[in-house]
Amino acid sequence: MMEACNLVTVHRVTGAISVPRIIRVRSHSPSTETVYVRLLLGQTPKQWEEAAEALAVALRAERVGVERVRPQVIALVVQRSEPFTEVIVPPEIPADSEVVDLSRVYLGETEHGTDWCAPLIGQHWLIAGATGSGKNSIVWMVLRACAPLVRDGLVRLHVVNPKGTELNALRPVCYRYAESDGIVEVIQGFWETMQARKRVLAEQGRRTFVMSRETPLDLLVVDELGAVTGYGDRSLTRGAQAALPLILSQARALGGSVIGALQEPTKDVIPQRDLFSLRVCLRVTSAAHVDMVLGEDMRRRGALADEIPNVPESAGIGFVVRERSRTPVRVRAAYCDDSDVAELVRVAGWPVSELARTGQG
Repeated sequence: MMEACNLVTVHRVTGAISVPRIIRVRSHSPSTETVYVRLLLGQTPKQWEEAAEALAVALRAERVGVERVRPQVIALVVQRSEPFTEVIVPPEIPADSEVVDLSRVYLGETEHGTDWCAPLIGQHWLIAGATGSGKNSIVWMVLRACAPLVRDGLVRLHVVNPKGTELNALRPVCYRYAESDGIVEVIQGFWETMQARKRVLAEQGRRTFVMSRETPLDLLVVDELGAVTGYGDRSLTRGAQAALPLILSQARALGGSVIGALQEPTKDVIPQRDLFSLRVCLRVTSAAHVDMVLGEDMRRRGALADEIPNVPESAGIGFVVRERSRTPVRVRAAYCDDSDVAELVRVAGWPVSELARTGQG
């Protein structure tokens, strides 16, 4: 197999063939396994990345991803069939805000059978995917984790919802909310909140943000981000583009986080794409979109988001990149139905404070 994929070396004098050695195989499930391989002298992980498609054919697998483990050792993530065949049910919303850990928000599962968790504080998230790919599944999971914090005044929601659907259930628990009219005001108001936060931290002599009722985490959620920054009304895009780069470059240190969802991740639609620190690529319509979202060469390394089937059963399935190894991992977000959304709104309630009432007005 390795010889057929040009992954062996031949001694130029003796003609002896050297074959990379398989160190061990770890089976995560009937659908996914990891094969650890020691490279031959002179081989590079890039050679294996370029041979990933040929390896998948040789192994009769749907996908082969390449992970750099340590010098001279790589791991082949072999996906033989779809690892996500059932809907993932979201966990219960915590009753006590003290048990919520925003440095590790549960979103769903990975292809290895482990929890898919991600940090929210100090991060901006970009979620890309075609229509029906399940972008808002991730948004709902974040908001369910935040629900008791919203109730207790520790998190404030600023929601931009150009479509006027799905996220409109959040209106009663939002600090700021807009659909068509008022979108620019919400985004600019979020930036003004960050500016005020900067002054507060300076007055208190604090260099880092600590979430509290006096300085809550402000979360800006923008659905259909492309309509706001790229192909929407010119006055809308101009107003949003005036504040959004400042928010993305400065708000993380001030207790502000952004979650943006969009369908087309090109630079002309979202020029600030590189300012998002955490990115998720669900099913997309173009192979080029994968690298636009996840980073250079991520598709070659196994993030085949453009090959995810366009069927309802694949909603919420996509790829993220491991921070340390820069390796794409297949994930699936838990699915929130209408009752889960209603529970979120019920738990979040209304942050009863004069500041919240002022913000809503």
